[in-house]
Amino acid sequence: MLQRYAFGLRNCRLLIWFTMFGLLLSLLGLVGLSPIPFLSEVLGATEPALKLLISILLGYPLAIIYHKYVRDHKEYRDLYFILTGFDMAFYNFGISMYHNAIPAIAIYLSTKILGPGKNNAIVTFAFNMTYLLAGYVVTESEEYDITWTMPHCVLTLKLIALSFDLWDGQKMLRGEELSANNKLTALDSPPTFLELLGFVYFPACFLVGPIFSFRRYKDFVSDKFPLDSQAPVYEAQAMKRLVQGVIYLAAYQVGVSVFNMKYMLSEEFWESSVFYRNLYCGLWAHFALYKYISCWLLTEASCIRFGLSYNGMKESLSKWDGCNNIKLLRFESATRFQHYIDSFNCNTNHFAAEYVYKRLRFLGNRNLSQLITLAFLALWHGTQSGYYMTFLNEFLIMVMEKDLESMLMKTEFYHKMWSNTVTKYLLYVVLKTYTIVFMGWSLAPFDVKSFSKWWTVYASLYFSGFILFVPWSFVYKPLIKKALKSRAAPTKAQ
Repeated sequence: MLQRYAFGLRNCRLLIWFTMFGLLLSLLGLVGLSPIPFLSEVLGATEPALKLLISILLGYPLAIIYHKYVRDHKEYRDLYFILTGFDMAFYNFGISMYHNAIPAIAIYLSTKILGPGKNNAIVTFAFNMTYLLAGYVVTESEEYDITWTMPHCVLTLKLIALSFDLWDGQKMLRGEELSANNKLTALDSPPTFLELLGFVYFPACFLVGPIFSFRRYKDFVSDKFPLDSQAPVYEAQAMKRLVQGVIYLAAYQVGVSVFNMKYMLSEEFWESSVFYRNLYCGLWAHFALYKYISCWLLTEASCIRFGLSYNGMKESLSKWDGCNNIKLLRFESATRFQHYIDSFNCNTNHFAAEYVYKRLRFLGNRNLSQLITLAFLALWHGTQSGYYMTFLNEFLIMVMEKDLESMLMKTEFYHKMWSNTVTKYLLYVVLKTYTIVFMGWSLAPFDVKSFSKWWTVYASLYFSGFILFVPWSFVYKPLIKKALKSRAAPTKAQ
Protein backbone atom coordinates (compact mmCIF):
# COMPACT_ATOMS: atom_id res chain seq x y z
CA MET A 1 0.00 0.00 0.00
CA LEU A 2 2.81 2.40 0.96
CA GLN A 3 4.66 1.51 -2.24
CA ARG A 4 1.61 2.30 -4.35
CA TYR A 5 1.15 5.61 -2.50
CA ALA A 6 4.82 6.53 -3.01
CA PHE A 7 4.58 5.56 -6.67
CA GLY A 8 1.49 7.73 -7.01
CA LEU A 9 3.26 10.73 -5.47
CA ARG A 10 6.24 10.29 -7.75
CA ASN A 11 4.03 10.16 -10.83
CA CYS A 12 2.07 13.14 -9.58
CA ARG A 13 5.32 15.13 -9.35
CA LEU A 14 6.26 14.01 -12.85
CA LEU A 15 2.81 15.04 -14.04
CA ILE A 16 3.20 18.54 -12.60
CA TRP A 17 6.76 18.84 -13.98
CA PHE A 18 5.61 18.00 -17.50
CA THR A 19 2.95 20.72 -17.42
CA MET A 20 5.39 23.52 -16.61
CA PHE A 21 6.77 24.22 -20.09
CA GLY A 22 4.53 27.21 -20.81
CA LEU A 23 4.98 28.55 -17.29
CA LEU A 24 8.76 28.18 -17.61
CA LEU A 25 8.83 30.17 -20.87
CA SER A 26 6.59 32.81 -19.30
CA LEU A 27 8.97 33.18 -16.36
CA LEU A 28 11.95 33.42 -18.72
CA GLY A 29 10.10 36.19 -20.54
CA LEU A 30 9.62 38.13 -17.31
CA VAL A 31 13.37 38.18 -16.68
CA GLY A 32 14.26 38.87 -20.32
CA LEU A 33 15.72 35.42 -21.07
CA SER A 34 12.99 34.03 -23.31
CA PRO A 35 14.21 32.92 -26.79
CA ILE A 36 10.83 33.79 -28.33
CA PRO A 37 11.58 37.45 -29.32
CA PHE A 38 14.81 36.39 -31.05
CA LEU A 39 13.18 33.44 -32.84
CA SER A 40 10.18 35.50 -33.96
CA GLU A 41 12.52 38.08 -35.49
CA VAL A 42 14.54 35.41 -37.28
CA LEU A 43 11.41 33.67 -38.61
CA GLY A 44 9.59 36.88 -39.47
CA ALA A 45 6.61 36.00 -37.29
CA THR A 46 4.91 37.85 -34.47
CA GLU A 47 5.59 36.67 -30.92
CA PRO A 48 1.94 35.64 -30.28
CA ALA A 49 1.94 33.61 -33.52
CA LEU A 50 5.18 31.84 -32.59
CA LYS A 51 3.91 31.10 -29.08
CA LEU A 52 0.75 29.65 -30.60
CA LEU A 53 2.76 27.44 -32.97
CA ILE A 54 4.97 26.20 -30.11
CA SER A 55 1.86 25.37 -28.09
CA ILE A 56 0.31 23.47 -31.01
CA LEU A 57 3.53 21.50 -31.55
CA LEU A 58 3.67 20.70 -27.83
CA GLY A 59 0.54 18.60 -28.18
CA TYR A 60 2.50 15.75 -29.80
CA PRO A 61 5.12 15.22 -27.05
CA LEU A 62 2.39 15.70 -24.44
CA ALA A 63 0.59 12.75 -26.05
CA ILE A 64 3.73 10.61 -25.79
CA ILE A 65 4.17 11.62 -22.13
CA TYR A 66 0.52 10.77 -21.49
CA HIS A 67 0.97 7.20 -22.74
CA LYS A 68 4.26 6.72 -20.93
CA TYR A 69 3.49 8.18 -17.51
CA VAL A 70 -0.19 8.96 -17.10
CA ARG A 71 -2.48 6.56 -18.94
CA ASP A 72 -1.88 3.64 -16.59
CA HIS A 73 -3.23 5.77 -13.71
CA LYS A 74 -6.85 6.61 -14.44
CA GLU A 75 -7.11 9.00 -11.51
CA TYR A 76 -4.56 11.33 -13.20
CA ARG A 77 -5.99 11.42 -16.72
CA ASP A 78 -8.43 14.33 -16.43
CA LEU A 79 -5.98 16.16 -14.19
CA TYR A 80 -3.21 15.83 -16.78
CA PHE A 81 -5.40 17.32 -19.51
CA ILE A 82 -6.52 20.16 -17.23
CA LEU A 83 -3.00 21.11 -16.13
CA THR A 84 -1.47 20.92 -19.60
CA GLY A 85 -4.36 22.91 -21.08
CA PHE A 86 -4.10 25.50 -18.28
CA ASP A 87 -0.38 25.76 -18.95
CA MET A 88 -1.02 26.48 -22.65
CA ALA A 89 -3.73 29.01 -21.79
CA PHE A 90 -1.47 30.87 -19.35
CA TYR A 91 1.49 30.86 -21.73
CA ASN A 92 -0.56 32.33 -24.59
CA PHE A 93 -3.00 34.62 -22.80
CA GLY A 94 -1.65 35.24 -19.32
CA ILE A 95 -4.17 36.15 -16.65
CA SER A 96 -6.98 36.55 -19.23
CA MET A 97 -7.05 32.75 -19.42
CA TYR A 98 -9.76 32.89 -16.74
CA HIS A 99 -12.27 33.77 -19.47
CA ASN A 100 -12.07 30.21 -20.82
CA ALA A 101 -12.97 28.73 -17.43
CA ILE A 102 -16.11 30.83 -16.85
CA PRO A 103 -18.34 29.13 -19.49
CA ALA A 104 -17.28 25.70 -18.19
CA ILE A 105 -18.32 26.67 -14.66
CA ALA A 106 -21.54 28.21 -16.04
CA ILE A 107 -22.66 25.08 -17.92
CA TYR A 108 -21.81 22.88 -14.95
CA LEU A 109 -24.00 25.02 -12.66
CA SER A 110 -26.82 25.48 -15.20
CA THR A 111 -26.99 21.71 -15.76
CA LYS A 112 -27.18 21.17 -12.00
CA ILE A 113 -29.90 23.82 -11.54
CA LEU A 114 -31.98 23.44 -14.74
CA GLY A 115 -31.27 19.80 -15.49
CA PRO A 116 -29.86 18.42 -18.77
CA GLY A 117 -32.79 19.42 -20.96
CA LYS A 118 -34.16 22.04 -23.35
CA ASN A 119 -33.90 24.99 -20.96
CA ASN A 120 -30.28 24.21 -20.23
CA ALA A 121 -29.49 24.06 -23.97
CA ILE A 122 -31.15 27.45 -24.56
CA VAL A 123 -29.34 29.09 -21.62
CA THR A 124 -25.99 27.58 -22.64
CA PHE A 125 -26.41 28.73 -26.25
CA ALA A 126 -27.36 32.27 -25.23
CA PHE A 127 -24.70 32.61 -22.52
CA ASN A 128 -21.82 31.31 -24.62
CA MET A 129 -22.64 33.32 -27.72
CA THR A 130 -23.15 36.49 -25.65
CA TYR A 131 -19.86 35.97 -23.79
CA LEU A 132 -17.99 35.33 -27.04
CA LEU A 133 -19.45 38.38 -28.77
CA ALA A 134 -18.66 40.57 -25.76
CA GLY A 135 -15.08 39.30 -26.00
CA TYR A 136 -14.96 40.22 -29.68
CA VAL A 137 -16.23 43.73 -28.97
CA VAL A 138 -13.48 44.24 -26.38
CA THR A 139 -10.56 42.61 -28.20
CA GLU A 140 -11.27 42.59 -31.95
CA SER A 141 -9.35 44.78 -34.37
CA GLU A 142 -8.65 44.80 -38.11
CA GLU A 143 -5.55 42.65 -37.60
CA TYR A 144 -5.36 38.91 -37.03
CA ASP A 145 -5.35 39.01 -33.24
CA ILE A 146 -4.34 36.05 -31.07
CA THR A 147 -6.27 36.63 -27.86
CA TRP A 148 -8.31 34.53 -25.44
CA THR A 149 -11.24 34.71 -27.88
CA MET A 150 -9.41 32.33 -30.25
CA PRO A 151 -9.77 29.20 -28.06
CA HIS A 152 -13.03 30.63 -26.75
CA CYS A 153 -14.74 30.37 -30.13
CA VAL A 154 -13.80 26.66 -30.22
CA LEU A 155 -14.98 26.26 -26.64
CA THR A 156 -18.30 27.95 -27.45
CA LEU A 157 -19.19 25.29 -30.01
CA LYS A 158 -18.02 22.46 -27.74
CA LEU A 159 -20.21 23.60 -24.86
CA ILE A 160 -23.25 24.34 -27.02
CA ALA A 161 -22.92 20.86 -28.52
CA LEU A 162 -22.56 19.38 -25.03
CA SER A 163 -25.81 20.99 -23.87
CA PHE A 164 -27.67 19.68 -26.92
CA ASP A 165 -26.15 16.22 -26.45
CA LEU A 166 -27.43 16.21 -22.86
CA TRP A 167 -30.87 17.24 -24.11
CA ASP A 168 -30.77 14.48 -26.74
CA GLY A 169 -29.85 12.05 -23.98
CA GLN A 170 -33.01 13.00 -22.08
CA LYS A 171 -35.05 12.46 -25.24
CA MET A 172 -33.45 9.06 -25.67
CA LEU A 173 -34.26 8.10 -22.08
CA ARG A 174 -37.90 9.06 -22.74
CA GLY A 175 -37.95 6.76 -25.77
CA GLU A 176 -38.02 9.54 -28.40
CA GLU A 177 -36.51 8.83 -31.79
CA LEU A 178 -33.12 10.39 -32.57
CA SER A 179 -31.17 10.62 -35.81
CA ALA A 180 -28.23 8.26 -36.31
CA ASN A 181 -25.73 11.07 -35.69
CA ASN A 182 -27.52 12.29 -32.56
CA LYS A 183 -27.46 8.76 -31.14
CA LEU A 184 -23.67 8.72 -31.46
CA THR A 185 -23.26 11.84 -29.29
CA ALA A 186 -26.29 11.73 -26.94
CA LEU A 187 -25.42 11.59 -23.21
CA ASP A 188 -27.51 9.83 -20.58
CA SER A 189 -25.78 11.64 -17.69
CA PRO A 190 -23.91 14.96 -17.20
CA PRO A 191 -20.11 15.00 -16.83
CA THR A 192 -18.45 15.47 -13.47
CA PHE A 193 -16.68 18.80 -12.96
CA LEU A 194 -13.25 17.19 -13.42
CA GLU A 195 -14.39 15.46 -16.63
CA LEU A 196 -15.83 18.73 -17.90
CA LEU A 197 -12.58 20.65 -17.33
CA GLY A 198 -10.56 17.84 -18.92
CA PHE A 199 -12.85 18.04 -21.96
CA VAL A 200 -12.54 21.84 -22.11
CA TYR A 201 -8.75 22.03 -21.70
CA PHE A 202 -7.75 18.91 -23.65
CA PRO A 203 -4.29 20.12 -24.79
CA ALA A 204 -4.16 18.72 -28.31
CA CYS A 205 -6.95 20.97 -29.55
CA PHE A 206 -7.73 23.50 -26.83
CA LEU A 207 -6.30 26.44 -28.81
CA VAL A 208 -7.46 26.00 -32.43
CA GLY A 209 -9.69 22.93 -32.43
CA PRO A 210 -10.87 20.73 -33.89
CA ILE A 211 -14.02 20.42 -31.81
CA PHE A 212 -15.12 16.97 -30.69
CA SER A 213 -18.03 15.63 -28.68
CA PHE A 214 -17.94 14.90 -24.98
CA ARG A 215 -19.06 11.37 -25.84
CA ARG A 216 -15.81 10.88 -27.74
CA TYR A 217 -13.80 12.27 -24.82
CA LYS A 218 -15.65 10.03 -22.35
CA ASP A 219 -15.08 6.92 -24.46
CA PHE A 220 -11.41 7.85 -24.79
CA VAL A 221 -10.71 8.27 -21.07
CA SER A 222 -12.86 5.21 -20.28
CA ASP A 223 -10.63 2.90 -22.36
CA LYS A 224 -13.29 2.12 -24.97
CA PHE A 225 -10.80 2.67 -27.80
CA PRO A 226 -8.28 -0.09 -28.72
CA LEU A 227 -5.18 1.94 -27.86
CA ASP A 228 -2.97 -1.01 -26.95
CA SER A 229 -3.73 -3.39 -29.80
CA GLN A 230 -3.73 -0.63 -32.44
CA ALA A 231 -0.74 1.39 -31.18
CA PRO A 232 1.45 0.80 -34.28
CA VAL A 233 -1.40 1.91 -36.53
CA TYR A 234 -2.26 5.18 -34.83
CA GLU A 235 1.36 6.05 -34.07
CA ALA A 236 2.20 5.74 -37.79
CA GLN A 237 -0.90 7.74 -38.75
CA ALA A 238 -0.03 10.45 -36.23
CA MET A 239 3.49 10.78 -37.61
CA LYS A 240 2.12 11.01 -41.15
CA ARG A 241 -0.18 13.87 -40.17
CA LEU A 242 2.66 15.59 -38.30
CA VAL A 243 4.87 15.52 -41.39
CA GLN A 244 2.01 16.77 -43.58
CA GLY A 245 1.42 19.60 -41.12
CA VAL A 246 5.06 20.69 -41.26
CA ILE A 247 5.02 20.56 -45.08
CA TYR A 248 1.87 22.71 -45.27
CA LEU A 249 3.34 25.14 -42.76
CA ALA A 250 6.42 25.53 -44.97
CA ALA A 251 4.22 25.89 -48.07
CA TYR A 252 2.24 28.62 -46.31
CA GLN A 253 5.41 30.54 -45.47
CA VAL A 254 6.60 30.35 -49.08
CA GLY A 255 3.17 31.12 -50.50
CA VAL A 256 2.48 34.26 -48.46
CA SER A 257 5.94 35.58 -49.28
CA VAL A 258 4.90 35.55 -52.95
CA PHE A 259 1.16 36.30 -52.69
CA ASN A 260 0.14 38.76 -50.00
CA MET A 261 -2.75 41.04 -49.09
CA LYS A 262 -0.50 44.08 -48.63
CA TYR A 263 0.22 44.07 -52.36
CA MET A 264 -3.49 43.73 -53.21
CA LEU A 265 -4.24 46.85 -51.17
CA SER A 266 -1.52 48.85 -52.89
CA GLU A 267 -1.82 51.18 -55.89
CA GLU A 268 0.73 49.03 -57.70
CA PHE A 269 -1.81 46.18 -57.83
CA TRP A 270 -4.05 48.31 -60.08
CA GLU A 271 -1.30 48.57 -62.71
CA SER A 272 -1.68 44.89 -63.66
CA SER A 273 -4.51 43.50 -65.82
CA VAL A 274 -7.86 42.62 -64.22
CA PHE A 275 -7.37 38.96 -65.18
CA TYR A 276 -4.02 38.89 -63.39
CA ARG A 277 -5.57 40.57 -60.34
CA ASN A 278 -8.35 37.99 -60.08
CA LEU A 279 -5.93 35.08 -60.47
CA TYR A 280 -3.46 36.63 -58.00
CA CYS A 281 -6.22 37.06 -55.43
CA GLY A 282 -7.24 33.41 -55.90
CA LEU A 283 -3.69 32.12 -55.47
CA TRP A 284 -3.27 34.33 -52.40
CA ALA A 285 -6.39 32.76 -50.87
CA HIS A 286 -5.24 29.23 -51.65
CA PHE A 287 -1.97 29.72 -49.81
CA ALA A 288 -3.61 31.76 -47.04
CA LEU A 289 -5.80 28.74 -46.25
CA TYR A 290 -2.65 26.69 -45.69
CA LYS A 291 -2.26 28.53 -42.39
CA TYR A 292 -5.41 26.85 -41.10
CA ILE A 293 -4.69 23.53 -42.79
CA SER A 294 -1.21 23.27 -41.23
CA CYS A 295 -2.60 24.00 -37.75
CA TRP A 296 -5.35 21.40 -38.15
CA LEU A 297 -2.93 18.77 -39.43
CA LEU A 298 -0.60 19.36 -36.49
CA THR A 299 -3.43 19.25 -33.94
CA GLU A 300 -4.90 16.17 -35.59
CA ALA A 301 -1.49 14.48 -35.32
CA SER A 302 -1.58 15.12 -31.56
CA CYS A 303 -5.18 13.90 -31.28
CA ILE A 304 -4.28 10.69 -33.09
CA ARG A 305 -1.16 10.21 -30.96
CA PHE A 306 -3.25 10.59 -27.79
CA GLY A 307 -5.71 8.04 -29.18
CA LEU A 308 -8.70 10.39 -29.23
CA SER A 309 -9.31 10.04 -32.98
CA TYR A 310 -10.44 6.41 -33.08
CA ASN A 311 -13.31 6.06 -35.57
CA GLY A 312 -14.11 2.35 -35.66
CA MET A 313 -12.86 -0.50 -37.81
CA LYS A 314 -13.00 -0.90 -41.57
CA GLU A 315 -12.62 -4.59 -42.35
CA SER A 316 -9.57 -5.51 -40.24
CA LEU A 317 -8.05 -2.01 -40.11
CA SER A 318 -8.68 0.61 -37.44
CA LYS A 319 -9.58 4.14 -38.54
CA TRP A 320 -8.15 7.20 -36.78
CA ASP A 321 -9.87 10.05 -38.58
CA GLY A 322 -12.40 10.95 -35.87
CA CYS A 323 -10.80 14.39 -35.35
CA ASN A 324 -10.02 15.04 -39.01
CA ASN A 325 -10.67 18.66 -39.93
CA ILE A 326 -9.28 18.77 -43.47
CA LYS A 327 -9.57 16.32 -46.38
CA LEU A 328 -6.45 17.19 -48.33
CA LEU A 329 -7.12 15.41 -51.63
CA ARG A 330 -10.66 16.78 -51.83
CA PHE A 331 -9.44 20.29 -51.04
CA GLU A 332 -6.56 20.34 -53.51
CA SER A 333 -8.63 18.83 -56.35
CA ALA A 334 -11.77 20.95 -55.75
CA THR A 335 -13.65 21.98 -58.88
CA ARG A 336 -16.69 23.48 -57.13
CA PHE A 337 -17.34 25.16 -53.83
CA GLN A 338 -19.20 22.17 -52.41
CA HIS A 339 -15.85 20.37 -52.50
CA TYR A 340 -14.37 23.11 -50.29
CA ILE A 341 -17.25 22.83 -47.84
CA ASP A 342 -16.89 19.03 -47.73
CA SER A 343 -13.13 19.18 -47.17
CA PHE A 344 -12.36 22.32 -45.13
CA ASN A 345 -13.00 22.80 -41.39
CA CYS A 346 -14.99 19.57 -41.38
CA ASN A 347 -15.79 19.46 -37.66
CA THR A 348 -17.16 23.00 -37.57
CA ASN A 349 -19.24 22.25 -40.67
CA HIS A 350 -20.51 19.10 -38.95
CA PHE A 351 -21.48 21.17 -35.90
CA ALA A 352 -23.30 23.70 -38.10
CA ALA A 353 -25.17 20.92 -39.90
CA GLU A 354 -26.14 18.92 -36.80
CA TYR A 355 -26.76 21.62 -34.21
CA VAL A 356 -28.04 24.53 -36.33
CA TYR A 357 -29.14 23.61 -39.87
CA LYS A 358 -30.97 20.34 -39.12
CA ARG A 359 -32.63 21.82 -36.04
CA LEU A 360 -34.20 24.49 -38.26
CA ARG A 361 -36.34 21.95 -40.11
CA PHE A 362 -39.45 23.55 -38.64
CA LEU A 363 -38.89 26.52 -40.98
CA GLY A 364 -39.70 24.30 -43.95
CA ASN A 365 -37.24 26.10 -46.24
CA ARG A 366 -33.73 24.79 -46.95
CA ASN A 367 -32.36 28.03 -48.33
CA LEU A 368 -33.61 29.97 -45.30
CA SER A 369 -32.13 27.36 -42.94
CA GLN A 370 -28.82 27.56 -44.81
CA LEU A 371 -28.81 31.36 -44.70
CA ILE A 372 -29.46 31.38 -40.92
CA THR A 373 -26.73 28.76 -40.41
CA LEU A 374 -24.20 30.85 -42.36
CA ALA A 375 -25.26 33.97 -40.45
CA PHE A 376 -24.61 32.08 -37.21
CA LEU A 377 -21.14 31.06 -38.43
CA ALA A 378 -20.36 34.65 -39.42
CA LEU A 379 -21.47 35.89 -35.99
CA TRP A 380 -19.40 33.15 -34.36
CA HIS A 381 -16.30 34.42 -36.16
CA GLY A 382 -16.72 38.05 -35.11
CA THR A 383 -18.48 41.36 -35.57
CA GLN A 384 -16.50 42.78 -38.52
CA SER A 385 -18.36 43.16 -41.83
CA GLY A 386 -15.83 41.02 -43.72
CA TYR A 387 -17.03 37.84 -42.01
CA TYR A 388 -20.62 38.45 -43.11
CA MET A 389 -19.58 39.22 -46.66
CA THR A 390 -17.60 35.98 -46.87
CA PHE A 391 -20.51 33.84 -45.70
CA LEU A 392 -22.96 35.74 -47.90
CA ASN A 393 -20.66 34.90 -50.82
CA GLU A 394 -20.78 31.24 -49.82
CA PHE A 395 -24.58 31.32 -49.79
CA LEU A 396 -24.83 33.00 -53.21
CA ILE A 397 -22.27 30.67 -54.78
CA MET A 398 -23.88 27.52 -53.36
CA VAL A 399 -27.33 28.57 -54.62
CA MET A 400 -25.89 29.13 -58.09
CA GLU A 401 -23.92 25.87 -58.16
CA LYS A 402 -26.85 23.73 -56.99
CA ASP A 403 -29.25 25.31 -59.47
CA LEU A 404 -26.80 25.05 -62.36
CA GLU A 405 -25.86 21.47 -61.60
CA SER A 406 -29.49 20.34 -61.34
CA MET A 407 -30.21 21.87 -64.76
CA LEU A 408 -27.10 20.54 -66.51
CA MET A 409 -27.38 17.02 -65.09
CA LYS A 410 -30.61 16.57 -67.06
CA THR A 411 -28.93 17.26 -70.40
CA GLU A 412 -27.25 14.74 -72.63
CA PHE A 413 -24.70 17.35 -73.73
CA TYR A 414 -23.34 17.69 -70.19
CA HIS A 415 -22.70 13.96 -69.83
CA LYS A 416 -21.07 13.79 -73.27
CA MET A 417 -18.67 16.55 -72.28
CA TRP A 418 -17.51 14.62 -69.22
CA SER A 419 -17.27 11.29 -71.06
CA ASN A 420 -14.88 12.72 -73.66
CA THR A 421 -11.24 12.57 -72.51
CA VAL A 422 -10.15 15.87 -74.07
CA THR A 423 -13.15 17.96 -73.01
CA LYS A 424 -13.09 16.38 -69.55
CA TYR A 425 -9.60 17.70 -68.85
CA LEU A 426 -10.42 21.08 -70.39
CA LEU A 427 -13.47 21.30 -68.12
CA TYR A 428 -11.34 20.37 -65.14
CA VAL A 429 -8.88 23.22 -65.88
CA VAL A 430 -11.74 25.71 -66.30
CA LEU A 431 -13.51 24.62 -63.12
CA LYS A 432 -10.28 24.50 -61.11
CA THR A 433 -9.47 28.04 -62.20
CA TYR A 434 -13.02 29.09 -61.30
CA THR A 435 -12.77 27.68 -57.75
CA ILE A 436 -9.34 29.19 -57.12
CA VAL A 437 -10.30 32.64 -58.45
CA PHE A 438 -13.58 32.91 -56.59
CA MET A 439 -12.20 31.47 -53.39
CA GLY A 440 -10.01 34.56 -53.46
CA TRP A 441 -13.09 36.72 -54.02
CA SER A 442 -14.88 35.03 -51.11
CA LEU A 443 -11.99 34.96 -48.65
CA ALA A 444 -10.62 38.50 -49.09
CA PRO A 445 -13.24 40.13 -46.81
CA PHE A 446 -12.64 37.46 -44.15
CA ASP A 447 -8.95 38.31 -44.05
CA VAL A 448 -9.05 42.12 -44.07
CA LYS A 449 -12.31 42.32 -42.02
CA SER A 450 -13.12 46.03 -42.40
CA PHE A 451 -15.47 47.32 -45.12
CA SER A 452 -13.05 49.92 -46.48
CA LYS A 453 -10.34 47.34 -47.10
CA TRP A 454 -12.41 44.57 -48.66
CA TRP A 455 -14.30 47.09 -50.79
CA THR A 456 -10.93 48.32 -52.09
CA VAL A 457 -9.97 44.76 -53.04
CA TYR A 458 -13.36 44.19 -54.68
CA ALA A 459 -13.02 47.41 -56.66
CA SER A 460 -9.63 46.24 -57.95
CA LEU A 461 -11.32 43.04 -59.14
CA TYR A 462 -14.02 45.12 -60.86
CA PHE A 463 -16.64 43.45 -58.64
CA SER A 464 -16.43 40.25 -60.69
CA GLY A 465 -18.08 38.13 -58.01
CA PHE A 466 -21.05 40.46 -57.68
CA ILE A 467 -21.49 40.44 -61.46
CA LEU A 468 -21.43 36.63 -61.61
CA PHE A 469 -23.34 35.55 -58.50
CA VAL A 470 -25.80 38.29 -57.46
CA PRO A 471 -27.91 38.35 -60.69
CA TRP A 472 -28.00 34.56 -60.94
CA SER A 473 -31.57 33.87 -59.84
CA PHE A 474 -33.28 36.62 -61.85
CA VAL A 475 -30.99 37.00 -64.90
CA TYR A 476 -28.70 34.07 -65.69
CA LYS A 477 -30.86 31.22 -64.44
CA PRO A 478 -33.92 32.09 -66.60
CA LEU A 479 -31.67 32.61 -69.65
CA ILE A 480 -29.91 29.24 -69.20
CA LYS A 481 -33.25 27.49 -68.64
CA LYS A 482 -34.57 29.03 -71.84
CA ALA A 483 -31.43 28.04 -73.79
CA LEU A 484 -31.55 24.45 -72.55
CA LYS A 485 -35.25 24.21 -73.28
CA SER A 486 -34.79 25.46 -76.84
CA ARG A 487 -31.91 23.00 -77.37
CA ALA A 488 -34.03 20.09 -76.14
CA ALA A 489 -37.10 21.08 -78.21
CA PRO A 490 -35.92 19.55 -81.55
CA THR A 491 -35.11 16.28 -79.78
CA LYS A 492 -38.69 16.02 -78.56
CA ALA A 493 -40.05 16.83 -81.99
CA GLN A 494 -38.06 14.00 -83.52
